[in-house]
Amino acid sequence: MPRKSLPLGPESRALIEEARADLLLAALTAKDGENEPEIPLPADVPNLADEEAIDAFRDRLVEILAERDADELEPLETRARRIRHLAEGKGTTSLEVVVAQKLDDELISLFEDQPDPLCRSIWAFVHARGVFEDAESFHYTRQYRDHRKLYDAFEVDLETIMPLEAGKIDTATLVERLRKDLGIKKEVSCTVSTVDLPATEAHPASTMVIVRHGGRLSSVFHLRDDGRRRAMYYRPPNEVSLIYTPSLRQIEVCADSPVERRQVGETFAEIALGHDITGKPLTWKRYNLSRFRTSLRLERPEIEGYDIAQVRVPEAEVRLGLWRRKLLLKVTMDDDIEEIAQQYLGARNVFRRADGFSRIGIAVSYSRAGDARKRTLNITISGTRSCNLQSHKDPEERSLGFALLREWGILSAFRQIAPSDLRAMFGALVSLHDRVEDEVSGQQLRELGLDPKQLIEGGLLERRDRQDVVLIEEEDMEGEGAIEPSERPGMVRAVGPFGEEAGEIPIEDLDLYAVNREWLHETLLRLIRPLAKRGGGRDAIDPDLTLIGAMEIDGAEVPLYFARRLNDLKTLARLDVLMRTRNQAGVGIVLSAGPDHPAHLGPNVVVPLLNQLATGEAECVLSRDGLELAWRGGRELAAGGDVPRVLKSGPQSATLHVPGKPPFALTGADQIRIFERLAAAALAGSPDVQVKTLMDGTGSRSPQQAFRPKTWKSIEGVYIDKGAKRGYWRLITAQQAAASPV
Repeated sequence: MPRKSLPLGPESRALIEEARADLLLAALTAKDGENEPEIPLPADVPNLADEEAIDAFRDRLVEILAERDADELEPLETRARRIRHLAEGKGTTSLEVVVAQKLDDELISLFEDQPDPLCRSIWAFVHARGVFEDAESFHYTRQYRDHRKLYDAFEVDLETIMPLEAGKIDTATLVERLRKDLGIKKEVSCTVSTVDLPATEAHPASTMVIVRHGGRLSSVFHLRDDGRRRAMYYRPPNEVSLIYTPSLRQIEVCADSPVERRQVGETFAEIALGHDITGKPLTWKRYNLSRFRTSLRLERPEIEGYDIAQVRVPEAEVRLGLWRRKLLLKVTMDDDIEEIAQQYLGARNVFRRADGFSRIGIAVSYSRAGDARKRTLNITISGTRSCNLQSHKDPEERSLGFALLREWGILSAFRQIAPSDLRAMFGALVSLHDRVEDEVSGQQLRELGLDPKQLIEGGLLERRDRQDVVLIEEEDMEGEGAIEPSERPGMVRAVGPFGEEAGEIPIEDLDLYAVNREWLHETLLRLIRPLAKRGGGRDAIDPDLTLIGAMEIDGAEVPLYFARRLNDLKTLARLDVLMRTRNQAGVGIVLSAGPDHPAHLGPNVVVPLLNQLATGEAECVLSRDGLELAWRGGRELAAGGDVPRVLKSGPQSATLHVPGKPPFALTGADQIRIFERLAAAALAGSPDVQVKTLMDGTGSRSPQQAFRPKTWKSIEGVYIDKGAKRGYWRLITAQQAAASPV
């Protein structure tokens, strides 16, 4: 007979096997919240010196926990994972650094008296939870730094390096300003914790600031013992981790929201560093190394006030498929790295085919005007966000280095796009956000009327590679064409599948860019948000659906949502299921980013956003009157209308309206055909339709086969059910539901 698998997770099992018995029991009983299930565990621990009794104690714990359901043990598994993460590798160091700064000598002695890292981690979790959480934040933030996945890094333009001690930061003033800048209400918790980070081999000494505050009020439904649902309200926690490195003049910020990252960075710079944000805003730099695919040489530019004698690239490193694989080529200043690469690696070498450059070294020989002294400036760029110029003590050298990088097209600095410009390009930005692909070409941006340089400086785009293949659709030529150089500046030649000339194309049209989805989304919400009387616009119900807040119409609050990709049938079906579960909020408005959309999404009226643009220089880019008119016009059908009907919005998209029920989005011709027949039968007074007639022409034998399992589960018994006789189906209306036996 096969052995039944235990519901215990691997982290819980390892904790039971490895932790000292007394601390193990403390860890198992240290709840994180009131809603955790009660699990009866032994109250006492055997003598720690009695190994047999301790082994029996561990076995007994496993037996007790094995009797519980797996979902009841999820909080325990999460707790065990957190404890073990700070008991191994760099987690141990992170915990020790924070404990040394946050606890008094007596508690530090108790912490150090624990026999091993796991016991020390458990002790901190049980007896110093706040310190444990700060150590977690430090540990995970350091991981982002080590793997170069830190969300954002900003540079502070300070004349002199300004050291900073964590204990001297005015946290009370910082909290007060953060409440104002982030719009945190007085009744919502907001705390700031600070830690000094010692220098390591990989990172200079720095200061860490951890900001924790409550998010927007949210709710979930809880099933009571009597079978009724009850809303449980809670505030999800938001956390921002900031690291300031004086020697680099750099502020690094980890947070979910790109707007929050920048705002916290600016507030910290102003309060903790005394930096003038208005006069010298934080600099957000990005380094584009794609130019080195075509050549490892750099031209000698002219910079006013300097004589540039020689420019060399003595070092280039690329990644090969995986980030762990790398190839580094280093030469001397007397060598031409381009010739060396071609001589030893071939004409079409790996530098032209690599996934990306991870490191470029540039050596510049120069002299200053009026100074006969020869100088050398070494610039090292690592990835897209890091450059050693940040740590140069000489401000003139830093300025020269950044000027050179701008001349070569390597450096692009963040520049906030003016609100008037954002309003002018709002429609094009909405269309860009509605795209399925996260990559866009220069030609597509030109067709939208968008300037890629401006969007890159504003943080909405990042440069990627350049297309090397184009699709040719001429009368006498079709297929993929290759790209070849052209004699005309700024142009390239397209060559057909058999070497035919297919004309010239502007080289800017072939440049590829990655859309910064988060920043673009936040930018659009900032322009729409003045419509909402209430709400912060951070309730992301789905990656393609956000609750902005609520509009006031006729004295009532109408939920306001922002959705994209409603032309995609899979997205539409998924969002419709989500919105039908939120029908308690009443008939709301869904602003659709695209022109193709259903009339309703769940119990909400869908309004194409670009049809409601405001005129003039209004605070909000959308017309409030137009939205109210659209909502009033679609409100009745959103509530189900007065008779069952199917309204088509396209050949593959329609909406089913049933009185008293939220509208249901139909995706695909088969779903539309099925419900058209059911609605027609209900209106004719003979609601039951034989399955053969119902499925005729669909290629399926049952209506269930026309829907995804999750969608079918949400509509069976709500919109469709079996008829009175076997082999029949019917549309569920209010009259039929009332006539059905209980």
